Amino acid sequence: MTYAWELRKLKEILEINPKTEKIPDIFEYVDLGSVVGTDLIKHTKTLKESAPSRAQRLAKKGDVFYQTVRPYQKNNYLYELQYNNYIFSTGYAQLRPYSGVDSNFLLNCVQEEKFVTTVLNFCTGTSYPAINSKDLGRVMIKIPKSTEQQKIGDFFKHLDELITLHQYRLKFRNFTKF
Repeated sequence: MTYAWELRKLKEILEINPKTEKIPDIFEYVDLGSVVGTDLIKHTKTLKESAPSRAQRLAKKGDVFYQTVRPYQKNNYLYELQYNNYIFSTGYAQLRPYSGVDSNFLLNCVQEEKFVTTVLNFCTGTSYPAINSKDLGRVMIKIPKSTEQQKIGDFFKHLDELITLHQYRLKFRNFTKF
């Protein structure tokens, strides 16, 4: 059974860069080099008093962090940790889905080539093309009107986990040959 899909502007289905109430005195900082693909590869323990001015986006479980600078790199991250002390750089747009919008589905959408191409049309700059949050909110995506969205999101999450597992196994197998 298939359900109806509709075109929606991002700003209609999620909040972009929600206001951060208070940044913790000590936090884990995630800058633009910390995410590769959809994986968080590093973070740095940082004191608020010595933090870079770009450290402003307090992560909440379910937030998608979209790299606004050089979006063609597709270094975007779905925050699924339970911790409340991860702060992301303003080089990411913080996308907080409204109720009924699945975070895994959203991550899959922003990773699609069609989405990236649309975003690049809104970007300014040549060496470091970037999109601002207002223009990002105007980008249209197709979303199902039903629970199909969650099923699609879960499917792609499982697929990503399998790919990561097999990459790890290949890397480990090649490492043990030496």
